[in-house]
Amino acid sequence: MLAELSIANYAVIDTLRLRLGPGFNVLTGETGAGKSIIIGALSFVLGERADSSVVRAGEPEAVVEAIFDLQDVPSAELVKAVPGLEEDRSLILAREITATGRSTCRLNGRAVPMRTLLEVGMHLVDVHGQGAHLSLLRVAEHVDLLDRFGGLLELRKQLADEVQRIVAGRRRINTLRVDQAKAAQRADLLSFQINEISAARLQEGEEEALIAERTLQVNAEKISQLLVTACEALEQVEVSRPAGALELLSQAVGALAALEKLDPAFEGHRKSAESLQYQVEDLRRELAGFMDRVEFDQRRLAEVQERIEVISGLKRKYGPTIAEIIAFGAKARSELDSLSRAESSISELEAELEEVTARASKLAGTLSLARKEAGSRLTAAVEQQLQGVGMAGARLAVQITHETSADGLPVHELGFDLAGEIIESDSTNTSQVQAEPLRFDVTGVDRVEFLISANPGEPLRPLVKVASGGETARLMLAIKEVLSSADRVPTLVFDEVDAGIGGRIAEAVGMRLWSLGRRHQVLAVTHLPQIACYGDVHLKVSKHLEGGRTITRVVPVQDEQRVLELSQMLGADTPATREKAAELLRKGAEAAVSNRLELPAEG
Repeated sequence: MLAELSIANYAVIDTLRLRLGPGFNVLTGETGAGKSIIIGALSFVLGERADSSVVRAGEPEAVVEAIFDLQDVPSAELVKAVPGLEEDRSLILAREITATGRSTCRLNGRAVPMRTLLEVGMHLVDVHGQGAHLSLLRVAEHVDLLDRFGGLLELRKQLADEVQRIVAGRRRINTLRVDQAKAAQRADLLSFQINEISAARLQEGEEEALIAERTLQVNAEKISQLLVTACEALEQVEVSRPAGALELLSQAVGALAALEKLDPAFEGHRKSAESLQYQVEDLRRELAGFMDRVEFDQRRLAEVQERIEVISGLKRKYGPTIAEIIAFGAKARSELDSLSRAESSISELEAELEEVTARASKLAGTLSLARKEAGSRLTAAVEQQLQGVGMAGARLAVQITHETSADGLPVHELGFDLAGEIIESDSTNTSQVQAEPLRFDVTGVDRVEFLISANPGEPLRPLVKVASGGETARLMLAIKEVLSSADRVPTLVFDEVDAGIGGRIAEAVGMRLWSLGRRHQVLAVTHLPQIACYGDVHLKVSKHLEGGRTITRVVPVQDEQRVLELSQMLGADTPATREKAAELLRKGAEAAVSNRLELPAEG
């Protein structure tokens, strides 16, 4: 609830602190004292648009701060769900605007955008009167109010769960189908890549061997000539040429053998020479054998070169090594296999989606029929309340409409025409219609809007288009009282509820405001003592002239001060009016003890 409202330099108010209590709070005072300015300041801190004209003349800025106690408040969890709002038992909304028009909003001391202040405020206070902070004028919330009144929130939650599954399932299937269209192109590319790599029949180490073979082929003639030179140096091939290395080593071995016979010390040298002779002989044979294998083959060179180019082309596409090319091919094959399974995945998802859609369709139909029944009870209850506040000829209706959609829900259980039905207290239509797919969201397939006819003979019109004023305020009061259990906004403010009424009707309005205060915190600005006498908390607004400036003050009145205030509200402070005021207070106190207005049962 709203625990405290502090105002500084707003309009004619210099400094004001308003402390409210639970139940029914009444705000009274002479015309022009500043009662509506206080309501305007509250709307301002709740995020209503304003300009620098609200700043008190000669002051640099206007500041308004509202402190809310969230303990045991039905909408506390909604408020805490606002992103960035920490859990707390109290909440402080503050807003300031400078004389130059710069506005700053704060939530628990932290600067926030005005939209955040507005969003939080919507869950905390409904202001009816000169502002437009009224949940009943937000058509999107009519379905919520109807469902809370009818006890349909659990059924709607079940439907919402299924709707979320439908949305997620459709999104997944659409994604797969889009992917599948792209997958066809991807599959063609993968198949080409796999075939190209497979056809190459690559082997690790192959490229190095090919490069070595190409080197031999390209240099075959030079290699052969060098081998001949080496072999000739090792062995004498012509008598006319000098002796080769083997012949000379043989002569050296013979000489060392002869020396060994003369001196055994030469044995090691003889053995070394023999070893060299054997090594050179082995070298000669290897070179001779290699020379036999070296033969230039133009055709083979072309084959090797072509194979090397094939490998180079694959390396440019798939990886710098043969190993990486082979790995790329394996990965491409795995991806292709995965793409081939997408069609079966879509079929499975479509089967699951069909089951979920069937459940959602049944729930949506059941919810629609329940809303129709709840709408009849709601309209009857509100019209009964309207009789007690001087609007006996007024009618309320709940309009439920639908839109067909190709991708909607085929609802079979609807008991009224797809074009919609206006449900009044005497609605009896139970015709059955053929199911057609209807547009839907997490609330179901119904579009709910409240309609009103304020006077006999007038057509029903959307509630949001009904002109503001006392008549509308009384209508809102009646609806609020019926929906008091369903409406989760904790604080209700009425600025014009007594316009154009008096006497018996005023008493009935006062009693209903008091009754509404049992479930909400209510703040009402009134000029009528017949309403003020029912207040749990009575606050008097007055203006004074101090230092040549007009200032506004608010003080709580009790006991004799309250009798005096009601007496003055009756016209003049006389013994007769004081007696009447005291009688009104006794009547209000007796009603608070004995009179329990019967509110329509929920569900």
